[in-house]
Amino acid sequence: MKLLRYLISFIGLTIINLTLFQTQPADGKALAEIGNRDSEEEIIAAIEEIEIKGWELSGETTKYIPENLYEKINGRAEYYLSYNMNCMIFARYTGGSDEYRPINLSVYDMGNPTYAFGVFSGERSSGAELLEIGRESYRKGSDIYIWHGQYYIQITTTDASDAVQKVCMELAEKITDGLKDTEELVWGLVELPVKDLDLESVQYFLIDALGYSFLTNTYTANYHKGTGEVSVFLSIQDNPASADLVLSKIKEHVNKYGKGIEIHTVEGIEFVSCNMGRYYDVIFRTGTMACGITDLQDGNAALEAAIDFYKQLEPK
Repeated sequence: MKLLRYLISFIGLTIINLTLFQTQPADGKALAEIGNRDSEEEIIAAIEEIEIKGWELSGETTKYIPENLYEKINGRAEYYLSYNMNCMIFARYTGGSDEYRPINLSVYDMGNPTYAFGVFSGERSSGAELLEIGRESYRKGSDIYIWHGQYYIQITTTDASDAVQKVCMELAEKITDGLKDTEELVWGLVELPVKDLDLESVQYFLIDALGYSFLTNTYTANYHKGTGEVSVFLSIQDNPASADLVLSKIKEHVNKYGKGIEIHTVEGIEFVSCNMGRYYDVIFRTGTMACGITDLQDGNAALEAAIDFYKQLEPK
């Protein structure tokens, strides 16, 4: 519920964040300019100031940039680079009873809170133990994952003992205390209707949302409806024409690979029902947003869900 408290406490700043996203191009490049791109010194300073009894830094911190990130996480680097990662600072701590089971600290500077939320939300595990560190955080097994402003933080170890896990929590609290959170809002977390929202399901995609190469700057989420769930997407575009272009490309895809579309007009809004064979999607535009619901087996239920989603949105 920490995210909900976050939304409520910062709702007064929505107009500032809205202005930002109204000027952002569909590919998200403008947003990449937000935040401190020279924060590696701040990260290193925060790491070096950490003191934990019985533990110490093993060697020097290591900086990885887009060009060499693969050296540290080969096979996974592209994921972070797809969100325009600035740099990653890696540190290793040794101590306790087993020096061969260190604690690894990785701090990714993603440039702004939106991109940091994107990588965090994409790796988040459903049902994990939620923590009260940073804006959002959780523990999976012996590892801790944190979204803290423009930073995505991982604390990993193979030692699941209570003593070492206590040290990991102390490290998590101290690194987040040492790094400033600008408290800049993440637009989708404000715009998505709160009622029935599964907060842990919200994800942000800078590119390639729902498997579409053209669907950029997009949030997806699940809503609890009765005994089931409704999946939605919300994509902010540069202008209404750009949003219409996104929808036209989805329609082209459906006509090519699905079983066709059917158009319904409700309250002056065009809802496009997309028959994909085994399921239905319904897409629509409101303002500069391309929106929709996905993966419902019943076409009428899909249309009703899309209309309900539309009525809860404020056009941008």
